[in-house]
Amino acid sequence: MPGVPYLGELAGLLSACAWGATGIVIRAYLGEVPAVAVNSLRNTMAACVFILVWLGFSSRAPLPLSAALLLGASMIVGLVIGDSLYFEALKRIGVARAMPISMGYPVVTSLLAALLLGERLTATSVIGMLATLSGVYLVAMPTAAVARALSRQAGSGYWHGVTLASVAALCWSFSAVAVKPALAMTDVVTASVVRSGFAAIVLWMVTTRRGRVPVSTWLRGRSLKAIAAVGVCGVVSTGLFLECIALAGAGTAAVLSAMSPIFAVPVSIVFLGERGSWRVPVGTTLSVVGVVLLTVGAERI
Repeated sequence: MPGVPYLGELAGLLSACAWGATGIVIRAYLGEVPAVAVNSLRNTMAACVFILVWLGFSSRAPLPLSAALLLGASMIVGLVIGDSLYFEALKRIGVARAMPISMGYPVVTSLLAALLLGERLTATSVIGMLATLSGVYLVAMPTAAVARALSRQAGSGYWHGVTLASVAALCWSFSAVAVKPALAMTDVVTASVVRSGFAAIVLWMVTTRRGRVPVSTWLRGRSLKAIAAVGVCGVVSTGLFLECIALAGAGTAAVLSAMSPIFAVPVSIVFLGERGSWRVPVGTTLSVVGVVLLTVGAERI
């Protein structure tokens, strides 16, 4: 339905909601499961679902070699490295800090998209980028009192978590830019199958090399339900994110995905007991304004 106005933007917002839910579930219920293992299970479930969808709806056209290489690069940088670092950051510093920091990547993505893909930036979109970054900064950087409390709880793990989330943001930026030209050569479902399928293979290779894999322990009780929820959210967020890139562009898709903290941070503070301050509502408001300005001001060619 490429003719429907703002369909790509809507897909990006729904993807952000699903990604926010993923962070909440991992933080609340999967603290004992290694981050790489969570990512392995998530991509395995996503690959199974996308294969079924591909069998039913894809045109099954041959995948050009250049598209396969771009999807492979996007998969390694984004799904394998970026997502795994982000999941580890969630465990170290919580949703209310890790998500806003990692969601600062739209600025880098928009600049790369303008430089490499020809996506234009207007004055309005630049103002939106600055507002988004300001909001992310306010939410991510704790007050002095909160920082001292977090440091006492996790030792040096807080700033380690900040670094992990920041590197994840850079990985996602390069991943989004790499996947854009690939989507011009293949459909979203095929791209999703390739990315999630090969990501699952690579991640399981990493997981098994780290030692014993107690899958039977992970796949039971509350952990099983949580992993199933993460898998469903992964299917929704990945598929809709690629659809948003295809319809709205890599820069806009990246910025819309930055809406995730607006959904997830209040939930983490209210239901998970994570620390917040006046910066959270102010920062999220700035982020909303920035996302709207960047989306409205974006010009695509």
